Amino acid sequence: MTHGDLPSGVPHDFASDPAMAALVIRTWTEPDQAQGFRARLTYSEAPDEEPRTVSTADPDEVLRLVRQWLNARSGPPHGL
Repeated sequence: MTHGDLPSGVPHDFASDPAMAALVIRTWTEPDQAQGFRARLTYSEAPDEEPRTVSTADPDEVLRLVRQWLNARSGPPHGL
């Protein structure tokens, strides 16, 4: 998906809806490190916003960030 594209079936009037957001988590292991766990979280608050990225070596930090991201979206859905 390129910048500005909406997922299939999403009406264009939802393009600036703050209820639409994305979070992608990528994890991997670096075997040469004592604590090999690594994660990169890429997220956006709205479809027209540039994504932000956070990297960490702490699985608990991943869970905290996901919980924080989800809590920011826990309000009632818009337009329903």
